[in-house]
Amino acid sequence: MLCSRFRRPAVVLAALAALIAAPLTNSPMAAAADPPRSSVNASEPSTNDTVKGDPPSPANEPSANITAASARYQNDFVTFTMKLEKADGLSDPASLLFWVITDSTQSCCVNFVSLKKTTNGLQIVMGDPQAPIDPNDASQKCSNSSLSYDLTTGDYIASVAASCISPDSLPSFMWAANRRVPTATGEASDTTADSEEALLASTVTNARVSGYWAIGSDGKVYGFGDAIKTGEPSTPSLNTVDIESSPHGTGYWTLDDKGVVNGYGPFVYGNVTDLTAGERAVSMSSTPSGAGYWVFTNKGRAIAFGDADKNIGDVSKISLNAEVLDSAAMPSGKGYYLVAADGGVFALGDAKFEGSMGDTKLNKPVQSIVPDPDGQGYWLVASDGGVFAFKAVFLGSTGSIKLNKPMTGMVPFGNGYLMVAQDGGVFNYSNRPFSGSLGNNPPANPIVSIAALN
Repeated sequence: MLCSRFRRPAVVLAALAALIAAPLTNSPMAAAADPPRSSVNASEPSTNDTVKGDPPSPANEPSANITAASARYQNDFVTFTMKLEKADGLSDPASLLFWVITDSTQSCCVNFVSLKKTTNGLQIVMGDPQAPIDPNDASQKCSNSSLSYDLTTGDYIASVAASCISPDSLPSFMWAANRRVPTATGEASDTTADSEEALLASTVTNARVSGYWAIGSDGKVYGFGDAIKTGEPSTPSLNTVDIESSPHGTGYWTLDDKGVVNGYGPFVYGNVTDLTAGERAVSMSSTPSGAGYWVFTNKGRAIAFGDADKNIGDVSKISLNAEVLDSAAMPSGKGYYLVAADGGVFALGDAKFEGSMGDTKLNKPVQSIVPDPDGQGYWLVASDGGVFAFKAVFLGSTGSIKLNKPMTGMVPFGNGYLMVAQDGGVFNYSNRPFSGSLGNNPPANPIVSIAALN
């Protein structure tokens, strides 16, 4: 059985013991002999299977009942999900929600990833799930973590760098999701996977992945490389304008010109409902946590949802020479760039202005802006594929090539950028692999945007 190399609180040891205490029933996971996988999904029967007491007995506690969980280990990042039968917002500070990480059924535990409620919302805490948050304990923190959740549905997504789990960055590990809720008569609990066999089958192995999604004006999504299509909107008119990837790598959001956001993997935090006459949504940008986003309009207005900062500002009060067409958020979540069709660049919050094409006569309108990975500059792309670099290394363009269709989008990709044209042609100027395009098989409706798998 699982046993600790270090002393742990009794509740945590009980949680680990529960991994093999219950018989395996209807496990959806493959046998341990299957080829290595970087992603595992685990669902449970719809019946409530929480337990309490010692020895354990059935307990009817929906807020403790895990109905689905998953783990993904890609590009040295680990992402866990959990869905509960009933949401309670983790309102009881004595309740526990965490994922166990171990490299052996004979030893516990490389680490725990816990969610704790604070005055500022939920927070990822590394280590002992029962330990209180200690702001001076560096081991509890993971600086590259991101967390999003929906407290009304009981859904949670937590991503952490593998280096936060183990200094050796384990090539693979076993995992289990755990939920503990105090009750009037004790404690209700649930564990997925719920047996040693299922725990072995839940092993995830680090994989290198790369890819991107393109989206047409009709909302049709095209996946390339490792970017798996997770869904697409059904739009009665050709009004889709953008696709934005989740920082968790779980999927993407789509946006139409009426400000309607759909999520396929990440959660939806709201839609624009107050567009004025002649105003259209044109772009969206995610926050670093994935727990929010900004939607931007052609008039330069910014509308914040979820944990997106509502006080950064916009350019809606400025008399613009041309419509705003694209946005790019800073990694800090404290600023963003907007770019207009005339090449004018607007830097807000902690985004730094390094120049624009606003005073230059352009052959074609500017479509997109992409920040340099070092955060010190940016690139612009025009519809003819011409790229303009500002305090960023110029990596190439299609400005001297006759394009079959105009360029419509540009996104960060590796050390550079990725561009897409209306016919689905993809142009890669980065150190990441090219994963294909639609250039030789153009879709019926124009491609309007592209998003890279994070």
